[in-house]
Order: sequence, then structure tokens, then C-alpha cells
Amino acid sequence: MKRIIDDGLQVNLKMCLVVLASLVGLGCVSQLRTLAMQTMDNAQTTIDAASNAGAQQAAPTPLQAAQEMLSGAEAAMQAGDTERAYRLALRAYLQARIARETSLAIQHEAKLQEAQTQLVQSQQRTAALLQELITIKAEYEKLKTLNEENE
Repeated sequence: MKRIIDDGLQVNLKMCLVVLASLVGLGCVSQLRTLAMQTMDNAQTTIDAASNAGAQQAAPTPLQAAQEMLSGAEAAMQAGDTERAYRLALRAYLQARIARETSLAIQHEAKLQEAQTQLVQSQQRTAALLQELITIKAEYEKLKTLNEENE
């Protein structure tokens, strides 16, 4: 009788473990799906930000790669391959970040070049004004000397 009870407990315990493992597995799949969807959303947002930052001209290759990877992630999600969708979405996000940061760096470089040009022009104007001031001062001193001699 004891053996029958032990066998029954073993079967019930095994069933409980199988059910528990299935539930944990389903929870992980659900979490992975949520993570993949969030990563796809982040990738799309970053692609949009890169486009708005002018990445079509400044960094077209990583921007196009990001768009293609995001399309692949969407297709993988539709096919039920959540893990692949997540990996592709993450790559799309990273490529979009590269495109955006490259575009911003080029814009900042252009602004720096413009500021440097303005600085050089200001220095040149300052030097010209200083020279003009020296000339005016010399003429003033000359006139002052002539005026003193005439008195």
C-alpha cells in the first residue's frame, strides 16, 4: 500500500514539475516577446530620430541597414521567431544609433568650422581696427605737436 502511495506521489510530483516548467517556459516566452516588441519600438524611434537628424545624407548605409533589420525583425515576429525578432531589432536599434550619432557629429563639425571661420574673421577685423587706431593716434600726436608749435 505504501508503495502505491509513493508511486502516486512520484507521478503527481513529476506532473507538477512538468506543469511548473511549462508555466515558467511560457512566462519566459512572454517576457521575450515583450522585450522584442519594446526593442522594435525603440529601433523605430531611433530610426525616426536618425532620419530627422539628416542621416539619409550623412550616414545612409547604417540607416538603411537599420531599416532592413527592423523589417526583418517584424517578419520574424510575424513568423513566431521571437528570439530572432529580438536580435534583429537590437541590431536595428544599434545601426540607427550609429546613423544618428554620425549625422549629429557631422552637424557639430560643420558648426565648429563655421565658428572657427567667424573667429578668424573677428580676429582679422580686430587687427585692422587696432592698426587704424594706431594710425589715428599717430595723427593725433602729430596734430597735437603742430598745435603746440603754433601757440
